[in-house]
Order: sequence, then structure tokens, then C-alpha cells
Amino acid sequence: MNIFKLFLSLLISPLVFTSCETSQAPINELTSLLEKIDNNSENYSEEDWNNITNEFTEIEEELTKYEYTDEELKEIGRIKDIIIIKMTKSVVKDLTKQMEDLS
Repeated sequence: MNIFKLFLSLLISPLVFTSCETSQAPINELTSLLEKIDNNSENYSEEDWNNITNEFTEIEEELTKYEYTDEELKEIGRIKDIIIIKMTKSVVKDLTKQMEDLS
């Protein structure tokens, strides 16, 4: 009987840890996206920003597949807010440049 319990626990424990890691993956991807923007956004083209927007949208869709604690939701919201602010600043910068070019 003890061998059966040991076997069962060895079989189940990777599944438990995998599910925890899976829900953390979109948070990690969101953090990586923010780091990528922080490190490279000064040189981004319009196409680069479109790719960032697509990646952000995919991560948001992935985030909806899991339930998170209040603390995790706060952190997710904080990171998303920073990314959205940086994306908005880029749009404003591009619009300002376009308006200057028209003058």
C-alpha cells in the first residue's frame, strides 16, 4: 500500500507544479515584454510597435485562462499600465512628428 501511495504522489506532484508554472507563464511573458520595451523602445518603428501590440494582446488572452490572487492581479495591472503608457507615449510622439512634418 505504501508503494502505491508513493507512486501516486510521484505521478501527481509534477501535474500540480506544472499547473502553477503555467499560470505564472503569462505574468513572466508580460514582465519580459516590459523589459523588451524598456530596453529597445527608443528605436522602434511602427512595425515594431505593431508587433508589441500583437504580443501584448496574446498575453492578455493567455492571462484570461487562469485565476489569480489579488496580489498577482495588482502586479499584472501595474505591468499592463506601464506598457500601455509607453505605447501611448509612442503614439503621441509619432503624431507630434507627423504634425511637425505637415508644418
